[in-house]
Amino acid sequence: MSRPILLIGLLGAACRPADPPTGVTYYKDIRPILDKNCARCHTDNGIALSFDDADDARAQADAMQSRTQAGTMPPPAPDPDCRPYDAYETYFLTDADKATLAEWAESGAELGDPAEAPTTYAPPTIAPFDFEMVASVPYTPSFDGAGDDYRCFQLDLENESAVYVTGFEALVDNPRIVHHVVLFDSNGQSLGDGTADPHQGFACGGFGEPGWDFVTGWAPGGGPLSFPDGLGLKLGSGAQLVLQMHYFDSFDGAELEQDQSGYAITTTDDVDSQIYQLPVGTYDFTIPAGEEAYESVLVFPWDYGDYDILGVFPHMHTRGSGFDYTVAHADTSSTCLVHMADWDFHNQVTALFDEPARLQEGDAVSLTCTWDNGDNPDDVVWGEGTADEMCFGFTYASKVR
Repeated sequence: MSRPILLIGLLGAACRPADPPTGVTYYKDIRPILDKNCARCHTDNGIALSFDDADDARAQADAMQSRTQAGTMPPPAPDPDCRPYDAYETYFLTDADKATLAEWAESGAELGDPAEAPTTYAPPTIAPFDFEMVASVPYTPSFDGAGDDYRCFQLDLENESAVYVTGFEALVDNPRIVHHVVLFDSNGQSLGDGTADPHQGFACGGFGEPGWDFVTGWAPGGGPLSFPDGLGLKLGSGAQLVLQMHYFDSFDGAELEQDQSGYAITTTDDVDSQIYQLPVGTYDFTIPAGEEAYESVLVFPWDYGDYDILGVFPHMHTRGSGFDYTVAHADTSSTCLVHMADWDFHNQVTALFDEPARLQEGDAVSLTCTWDNGDNPDDVVWGEGTADEMCFGFTYASKVR
């Protein structure tokens, strides 16, 4: 009797569905890490290879392991040990996350059960918006000899009274060709020469035109910006904003692409304190040919009253390799605002601080940019093109009452 019973038992075991994987799987373990730390760029509408599809992510398992173990992914971001800022944990992998990615790759990159996947990733947003402004029609870039196209579009807010902006979100339509986006307040200045098709915008300088004020900006890797309660950046009645798009010819066929980007904002009618945008930076540098670690240091005394620094948007171009921004106080102490031992053009993050940093009369501001020009036979100077360089810390601050 035992033999038939054993045979039945064996047949039953053979017919049972295979047990699900018990180790690390994409849906259960890897997808939450990718959503938290990688989805800003690695999506179907991002600037990098998409991980939205499980099979595509699986094909990159070994690359994920090697890049994360080497520390090159996620790309560099402001060091929170200098000054903690909003959502900084999304820019850095924990040791446990790195170990999980490594174990997944080494164990065969099993996909697992889709039912164990987290809810569908949703990009961070400040919606619902009070104003949503985009270019009126899609635009096809016209690149110059260096592969750049600066194009400006008029965006009328049509606000009957002054408003205070409490949040910004760039609505980037085609990140494959968008180098950066800047929003200016034209302050009623004339826009363009009047000869261009208004739907196609007009050519403009990379830093806008005389009389325009820088309001906010976006670059690859950036996200929405939301200010603390009671604070806002003022726009006068009938504000005439300018959306500046910098397009770059970075791949074959880019000249055939179209884009229809814009900006969305949230506003309030009154605030406790007004926010100002202070573009701290320097134009005075020449990066020598072949120099692997060239520094430009800007130091200037602060004689404009007491301010709370709320956050900083660091900005350099593709040869940037380090960024440091500090406040040297009159009592010889110092406050670190932004420290980046490395730099990646494709991950330009606005660090909105958890706690503001006080900047007082008599202090000094110090900004140091470092570039790697080691593989270039030519000097590099300040300029608006992608092959040129910049050194700016676009600083949000509110005056202390």
